[in-house]
Amino acid sequence: MDPTRRSDDADSSRIRVLHVDDDPAFLDLVETYLSRIDDAFTVRSATDVDAALDALEAEPIDCVVSDYEMPGSDGLEFLSRVRERNDAVPFVLFTGKGSEEIASEAISAGVTDYIQKQGGTDQYTVLANRIRNAVDQFRSREALAASQERLSRFIDQSPLGTIEYDETFQIVRVNPAAEEILGYEESELVGGTWLPFVPPAFHRHVAELERRLLANKGGYRSVNDNVRRDGEQIRCAWHNQVVTDGDDEVISVFSQFEDITAAEDRKREIRRQNAVLSTVLDTLPMGMLVEDADRRILRVNQRLYDLFGIDGDPADATGRDCERFAVEVSDRFAEPERFVARTETIVSERVPVENERLERSDGRILLRTYRPIDLPDGGGHLWAYREPPDVR
Repeated sequence: MDPTRRSDDADSSRIRVLHVDDDPAFLDLVETYLSRIDDAFTVRSATDVDAALDALEAEPIDCVVSDYEMPGSDGLEFLSRVRERNDAVPFVLFTGKGSEEIASEAISAGVTDYIQKQGGTDQYTVLANRIRNAVDQFRSREALAASQERLSRFIDQSPLGTIEYDETFQIVRVNPAAEEILGYEESELVGGTWLPFVPPAFHRHVAELERRLLANKGGYRSVNDNVRRDGEQIRCAWHNQVVTDGDDEVISVFSQFEDITAAEDRKREIRRQNAVLSTVLDTLPMGMLVEDADRRILRVNQRLYDLFGIDGDPADATGRDCERFAVEVSDRFAEPERFVARTETIVSERVPVENERLERSDGRILLRTYRPIDLPDGGGHLWAYREPPDVR
């Protein structure tokens, strides 16, 4: 671990200062005043560069304060050696050697701040404030950098395609998942817009989303067609999030998306199959009932309602508990309790039944056929009821 950086478990309210000056009495004076001004300061003192560098190696330091003229070296040479170990730790040049030339040279060398020693005690208050400001800014930059690093890793590793736009809606980042979905390399998209992967028919739609996002007034969800680099048209679901500054101005937009083409195709196929199934069930000359693994009714046709003498729309039965439904219709049969018990036995055994005879309460006969069926969420049940062939 770099000793000039704060350790993770360190108290972030503390400010550890390394003060380097060849005057021991002045070092003691500065330490005394800094501690009085702000008890958050912990001051480590050194009278020469070598001792200061040893101190940097030995413990974490939040800010270095150094005189300019020291035996065998000067503050800028010391700065150079510090920067070899850490290129960011705040470094304040606090010196009695004052001139515009030295100040300019210090700034060019990369000092964080430059303070000329003055008479009186006010200079220590100035020094304390400059140290506090330098450390606060440094810590803020470190926190921002760490946050950006975490965000960058999250984006790069996200299974969702991610595109980052700036405040003009130009692309500034494209993650690997987005490259895979769209077929473009990041370098082909950065600096441009969404035009390459949005088909012309959707230009107006996406332009309106862009306008609303930049105003932070909507456009956060969208499903639209996109086009890959190879020309293949796909369907994507987009989830957009704006980032604003302290004045609520949009400074960037993150768009995460996934290819839902296969899912949309499956939905269309399921809708088609359901439409076909509904048509078949509605035209069969026998009453049909289909239930899922939880014994919830999936489908009942009109013919079953007719055979059981039930009023209403068969569609209203969807989702009902089939056990309760069996109890409710059991009074249509000569032996209601036996009808319910036998139904439960068939369900538990899941053994096919063919044309089982059931006597109705009016003396007429119904034939029942049962088939266990496999559904995506478990084993379901299919029932067919019909009148014997000789019934007119």
